[in-house]
Amino acid sequence: MAAGTNAEAPICYIEAQGWMLCDGRYLRAAAYPELYAVLGGLYGERNSTADLEFRIPDYRGLFLRGFDAGAGMDPDAKRRLDPTGNNVANVVGSLQCDAMQVHAHPYEITTPAGISQQGGAAGTSISSKSTGSPENPARTALETRPKNVAVNYLIKFR
Repeated sequence: MAAGTNAEAPICYIEAQGWMLCDGRYLRAAAYPELYAVLGGLYGERNSTADLEFRIPDYRGLFLRGFDAGAGMDPDAKRRLDPTGNNVANVVGSLQCDAMQVHAHPYEITTPAGISQQGGAAGTSISSKSTGSPENPARTALETRPKNVAVNYLIKFR
């Protein structure tokens, strides 16, 4: 952003149009009853004084992934974590950590069979080996992916 610009101006405009940045903030349920009816405590709830507050999703810095809903495009769907990150749940808002697909690469090893008088190999043998899978702390999965969140994509109709 250029010097002297107001970072709040675009956010205020978006909210004036009925949209809200998914930044994980808490909102009063009484002030946003329709949104609370949809989200409830999915992303967290708390009681602040006499008011119930609910949290909206925080998608900052994450890749968003369309919810698989049984399509089979997310092979680790059954291992996703709920939106709080505490339990396994394959639901909209669930999380996946980044991972590297388990894999190995074959390579050949040439081994001298003997040493000649002049120091060179008198013969060789060739064998194939395979690299191992990534070791801890790498997370492995059925696919290579960035950390992501399952979402439903919606458009505003009014």
